[in-house]
Amino acid sequence: MKSYQNQLDRFRDIAKKLVDDHSAELFTGSRTATTERHQVINDAYYSHLDSLGKQLDEHAQKFIGTARQGGEDLKSEIWNTCKKYLEQFVKRNQPG
Repeated sequence: MKSYQNQLDRFRDIAKKLVDDHSAELFTGSRTATTERHQVINDAYYSHLDSLGKQLDEHAQKFIGTARQGGEDLKSEIWNTCKKYLEQFVKRNQPG
């Protein structure tokens, strides 16, 4: 059981870092945007959201493929973690 929890914790660390990195890039980019500000911000937001989703999916696939224990429960937890962190990104960064 400890191995299972360690695997989940490692994946959560990866997911959190991806969300933090995309949030930081989006924030930095939105501060420098000047032309058609709202459209630029919306485009950047959706671009980051799409990229984050793809990266989380890619990391989840790799992680599930290399996991040694946990089976379906681990897969479910990893996909739930992806969903949680995507929702967190949306909550933090969705253009108003």
